[in-house]
Amino acid sequence: MELRHLRYFVAVAEEMNIHRAAERLHISQPPLSVAIQQLEEELQTPLFTREGRNIQITKAGEFFLLEARNILAQLEQSCLQTKQVGEGKAGLIKIGFISSSVTGILQQLVSQYKKRYPNVQIDLKQYSGDRVIRKISSKEIDVGIERFPINLPNELKMDVMVKEGWFAAINKSHPLSKKKIIKVTDLKNEALIFYPRWNSPASYDDVIDIFTKKNITPNIVQEATEQMTIAALVASDMGIGVVPETMKKIKVDNIVHVPIEGTKNRTGFGLISRQDHDVLVHQFLDMAKDIKF
Repeated sequence: MELRHLRYFVAVAEEMNIHRAAERLHISQPPLSVAIQQLEEELQTPLFTREGRNIQITKAGEFFLLEARNILAQLEQSCLQTKQVGEGKAGLIKIGFISSSVTGILQQLVSQYKKRYPNVQIDLKQYSGDRVIRKISSKEIDVGIERFPINLPNELKMDVMVKEGWFAAINKSHPLSKKKIIKVTDLKNEALIFYPRWNSPASYDDVIDIFTKKNITPNIVQEATEQMTIAALVASDMGIGVVPETMKKIKVDNIVHVPIEGTKNRTGFGLISRQDHDVLVHQFLDMAKDIKF
């Protein structure tokens, strides 16, 4: 059975006249009659009764008419959706993100993308550390929001969106909380709270480099994988946290954020994707370039 058989049948059933159906289909009557006969033979039941030039649809024909219409409508819808997916107007994009991106970056990206491509579904997944990279490499997600600096395999790339500096998260009771800017030497003998190196090796090494250039070995007394956990530890007076600038957007009682001298633009957010990304990711990256974060 071919699709043309369904279209031919629907035309005959709606016109109830072979001649008019043939004109509607822009074919001659003989091949139309043959097609209907072939369809009846394949279904092993008559779809029409014939008395001279008059035809009537049978009960089986009425049932098949409903089915044929549904099939053709579904096919048309499927073709339309396939075209929309190919054009990037529909489909599914999977986005992975790190927790600190929820301070504003993630919301702006998702909001703007939904406005621009309302028929594209968005699947969001939060990951810690370099799991975003692994998930993109394995094609489990399409694009990731990560912090730089970061080490990427050759098949991946990063488009930088936001540059920022490192800040000291300080308990308000600490004398350094009154300063406008923190020098690295100010932190020489302080108890510091970092995130573990395994969480993001390149970013961790970059922060350590800030200290080693001043011949200082940081006194790391506590590690935490989540920035909010670091904030809670600082609020509990466990030490001074070294955190990205974006964390000052989150208000936590008893904490102030002071910029660390010489760290401007050393970190920030970027979008990670595969070098061979598809149209949905291409559109997502293009849209991100238009946003003023």
